[in-house]
Amino acid sequence: MASLRCPCGTNFRTETDDELVEQVQEHLAEAHPGRTYSRDDILMLAAMS
Repeated sequence: MASLRCPCGTNFRTETDDELVEQVQEHLAEAHPGRTYSRDDILMLAAMS
């Protein structure tokens, strides 16, 4: 299980790292245009939370 909380309050909880990365990147594109994070960045943030 992978999870991450965006500073805007959106929570992500997925079965796999791939799903987490996909959902976070989609969220960033829709809710925070111009902000991008690499797969490694997203997984590092998830590991820290």
